[in-house]
Amino acid sequence: MKLDETTSPVKLAIPIFIELLLFMFMGNVDTIMLSRYSDLAVAAVGNANQLTNTLLILFNITSSATGIMVTQYIGASKRENLNKIYTMGYGMNLILAVCLGALFMLFQPQFFNLVNMPKELFTDAKAYLSVIMTFLFIPAFFSLSSIILKSHGITKLSMYLAIMMNVVNIIGNYTFLFGPFGLPVLGVKGVAISTVVSRGLAVFIMIWVLIKKVDVKVSLAFLRPFPKQIYKQFLKLGIPSAGEPISYQFSQVVIFSMINTMGTETVTTKIYVQIIVWFTFLASSALAQANQIIVGQLVGAKREDEAKHLTFSTFKKALMITFSVSLLFILLRNQLLGIFSDNQSIIQLGALILTIDIFVELGRVSNLVIISALKAAGDVNFPVIVGIFSMWLVSTLLAYILGIVLGLGLLGIWIAMAADEVLRGIIMIFRLKSNKWKGKRIVSE
Repeated sequence: MKLDETTSPVKLAIPIFIELLLFMFMGNVDTIMLSRYSDLAVAAVGNANQLTNTLLILFNITSSATGIMVTQYIGASKRENLNKIYTMGYGMNLILAVCLGALFMLFQPQFFNLVNMPKELFTDAKAYLSVIMTFLFIPAFFSLSSIILKSHGITKLSMYLAIMMNVVNIIGNYTFLFGPFGLPVLGVKGVAISTVVSRGLAVFIMIWVLIKKVDVKVSLAFLRPFPKQIYKQFLKLGIPSAGEPISYQFSQVVIFSMINTMGTETVTTKIYVQIIVWFTFLASSALAQANQIIVGQLVGAKREDEAKHLTFSTFKKALMITFSVSLLFILLRNQLLGIFSDNQSIIQLGALILTIDIFVELGRVSNLVIISALKAAGDVNFPVIVGIFSMWLVSTLLAYILGIVLGLGLLGIWIAMAADEVLRGIIMIFRLKSNKWKGKRIVSE
């Protein structure tokens, strides 16, 4: 669907926001229900998800490239190559899923040791990951299908699917964790099964809609003769575009390994705080995704000045919303943390971290909105270069110095993450103002 003149990021962002909220709720329900089952299970699944998120982010190589290419080709009214793009996207994600899943299953203990996971968490983490990794193709197809739908302006379907996934997931979690009616208790393995089943149903429905409503066709016939030009565009856009989130995720793994050396209580605090702060940037993330869709089509139609104006307008809205939510969470920090735990040590440390986090979130806003817009315009190299530099030399190195060397613990690590987000955010604002991102449109005449 080609967007019309009246389409605004807010209009597109509302269903995306609800979708993200429901997905966030789904992940948090897992943690809340696990906290009633076992604190060790919370820490184990938190560690496991840190590892799986690192692998899942690799699917951004194809998903990001697909989204950028589809929006620009639609904006330029050139649809003849779309089925080649879809086929290449699904094929590459399937190959990645099989290879990554097999690699992780073969070297599980080494991955656990890499992040300094406490030995007492190994059993639960292994049980959880054995299910997730076997069906890794499901999240691979999920992310790609969702991006294709949104690139066509279809944002409400994912919202409805998120509702369905939450219902299926909650029923599954309750069944497997607490064993009603004499059913077997499967613990964290049951939580993994619930996640896989709920996502699998959503993927089936999304693919059906793509075939029936969007007329998406996926066939090896579209790759004969092999479309070298499209493949080059995939790599040119996908690798740098995914490079920034991949670098971020790997830096987070290193930082998480530092936190693991501080004890299970600190790990649990980090997980609970992370759940709360996710809600502060939900609106910004939704606005960023909506803005990216429109910017891609505007750039494809050679309307770059409009894309720039739109992005700054979206950024200001996201900044105001994030500041307001962060301030509210600071005021309610003790009550929010009390939802997850009655451990006063966790609540006190978590309250301090939530206060510092406002600086992380204000910096994150520009990184979400502006970086996604730059990528949609084809300017994929600059964000990843800045990102790698800042994430490792500021966030990770400073986290080690403040958190480990100077003994500030989780507080020092959060200060380092704030410095990284704010620095990158300022640089991205100047990049957008400079107009150096213009002229990188990928659609040929």
